[in-house]
Amino acid sequence: MTLDRYETWRLDAVHRARRIDALTNERLDRACWIAKQHYKVADARFTLVGDERQWFKTGEGSVSTVVPKSLSLDHHTIRRNALFVIEDVSCHSDFANHPHVVAPPHLRFYAGVPVHDIEGFCIGTLCLVHTSPIEAATLDFDMLHVLARLIEDEIGHYFSAKRPLEPCRDHVDALTGLPNRRLLQMLLEVELTLAGRSRGNLSVCLINLDDFKRLNEHHGSATGDAVLKVIAERLRDAVRREDLVARLEGDEFVIVLRDLPQPAVCQRILDRIRMPIETPEHVHRLTASMGVTSYPGDEADADVLLRHACQAMYTAKESGKNGYCDFDLEHHHSRRERLAVARDVRLALSRQQLELFYQPKIDYRHGTVAGFEGLLRWRLPSGKILPPSRFLPYIEQTWLDIELSKYVIDKALAALEEIARRGLPYSISVNVSPASFLDAGFIDYLHRTLAHRDRELVGRLTLEILESTSPRDDMLAIVTNIETCRRLGLQLSLDDFGTGHSSLSYLRTFPTQKVKIDRSFVIGMLDSAEDEIIVAAIIELSKSFNRLVIAEGVENASIEARLKALGCDQGQGFYYSPALPFADAIQWAGTYRHR
Repeated sequence: MTLDRYETWRLDAVHRARRIDALTNERLDRACWIAKQHYKVADARFTLVGDERQWFKTGEGSVSTVVPKSLSLDHHTIRRNALFVIEDVSCHSDFANHPHVVAPPHLRFYAGVPVHDIEGFCIGTLCLVHTSPIEAATLDFDMLHVLARLIEDEIGHYFSAKRPLEPCRDHVDALTGLPNRRLLQMLLEVELTLAGRSRGNLSVCLINLDDFKRLNEHHGSATGDAVLKVIAERLRDAVRREDLVARLEGDEFVIVLRDLPQPAVCQRILDRIRMPIETPEHVHRLTASMGVTSYPGDEADADVLLRHACQAMYTAKESGKNGYCDFDLEHHHSRRERLAVARDVRLALSRQQLELFYQPKIDYRHGTVAGFEGLLRWRLPSGKILPPSRFLPYIEQTWLDIELSKYVIDKALAALEEIARRGLPYSISVNVSPASFLDAGFIDYLHRTLAHRDRELVGRLTLEILESTSPRDDMLAIVTNIETCRRLGLQLSLDDFGTGHSSLSYLRTFPTQKVKIDRSFVIGMLDSAEDEIIVAAIIELSKSFNRLVIAEGVENASIEARLKALGCDQGQGFYYSPALPFADAIQWAGTYRHR
């Protein structure tokens, strides 16, 4: 095919694409808006590229302009048929005289990817523009490619009813063609921003198929995959085009609605799932359980909304399955009180009003101070000190929870540096929220923070993860990040062991070096035979897994003696000392004598 013939056909495709409807226009505007917000640039636009004339689709609407091909950045992107980036257009010999460079808006940065129609013709570009230079290495252009595919899909909907997205390993579920968890979270954050600006509502519906595991076991994974494809199509058909349907993993799906769901909507979704599904060997009848949470009533980020919807889904399952349940935020905390406390904690964090107090840990084998647990305290301007139980429950599963984990690690490392400077042998442990181990930003923080620190000093820091609040559904991610922490040289401890529902499973699964027995068992072990049996069993079991065992809640000499007899390695509690400010804790440790 000659280039002239291809260009003629391409221009015909461009003019066809200009005839898209208002709904498709709105969807294209949204894709541009997402790109603009994601990359934090002056503008993002979808451009239909004609011969000399170009039609820009931006978040503000449509405009046309005439730019010679020789100066057209978008023409160059089309000719390359690939990502095209110029960090500073004013320094580029071919485009320095572009009218938008030498005159307002004085563009400097450009990054564009091609957009094709359903026949494969390159009809335009999705591009980012900015009024100052940007280093390309600082940007990840995966999202730009994904949004370009979404635009292609939307235009394809108009001309051929349906055109599935090309599977994208990083963003699209290969089995169903739906957005995966990663893309869902990015799009949900954008939807939340939009809803916040327009004072709109947004509902997150998490759907889990009932007893799907049994179907897979009885009929095989191929049948299971076929059923999941049907369910995905039914969910798309059950909602409007402007609503978002995604697959989290396995048999879990998410629907994001741009309004508050009416009972009839939830019922319609579940009714579609209940319709018989025919496969070559069998007719399957499935039900599903659904959890629903809605913004702004549940004012949280994308991660937390998904967790809340998941909690509501489990409530629906516990209520008999085959139904839906709304998340009851008031059951956890008064929303007003939660937000007020979170605001105050945020201010306290910025004003350095939060500090660590240090409670000694005693090594029973050598009769010495092994180290300290750093416990968070809030020193109010009045001088009053608040324990963590007065504020931590209000910020669980929020970004503040993760920021506090970073904060206590910074404080503990500073204390360890002072300990090392004085030539002392002590170690420090701190509590880290399970949410932190699910946050990629937290793991990146650890890499940055520990990269240039002495390995021996890092090895003195122990991160304690609460067994009783570790999300069971995210065990694999937590385990992976725990292993990352170990490679960085950190010690890990499973805290409040014995209080969760899956203690034995966690001991086997979490690759920690230490186990801490919850104080409730330790305090009661002299008065309750059952508590003593539990403590003895935890010590014996931990030893068989080669874990160091620490008991908290040592209140008197009798408890200490019994723990030593049972083989416990370390203990901490008021029998030795309460948590103290750093200087007092170091002084106490220097004068400690084995009783």
